[in-house]
Amino acid sequence: MNLAITARKFKLQDDLRSYIEEKSQKLSRFYENIIDTEVILGWEKQQRYVELKIKVDHSMIVVKEYSEDLRKSFDLLLDKAERQLKRHKAKRGAKEKDIIYSA
Repeated sequence: MNLAITARKFKLQDDLRSYIEEKSQKLSRFYENIIDTEVILGWEKQQRYVELKIKVDHSMIVVKEYSEDLRKSFDLLLDKAERQLKRHKAKRGAKEKDIIYSA
C-alpha cells in the first residue's frame, strides 16, 4: 500500500506525520487489496480538515472529517473509512458469489 501525505496551507510536523503513517497501516486489516492511500490535511473556512482517499480495485473511497484537532479528525476519519472498506468488501464478496453461482 502506497501512502502519500499532503499538508495544505501549513507545514506538517514530524510527530503528526508518523502518527498518520502508523495509524494508516491498520487499514490493510480491513481490506487487503488497497492500492494507494492519500491523506490530505488542510484549512477550510477557519476549520481544520482531514481527507482520506483510498484506491481499491477499480473504485475510490473518499472520506472527509472536520474538527479543531487534526489527530481527533484523523481518528474519526479512520472509523468512517473502516466502515466503508468493510461495506466495499461485503459488496465485492456478494458480487463474486453471484458470478460463481450463476454459472
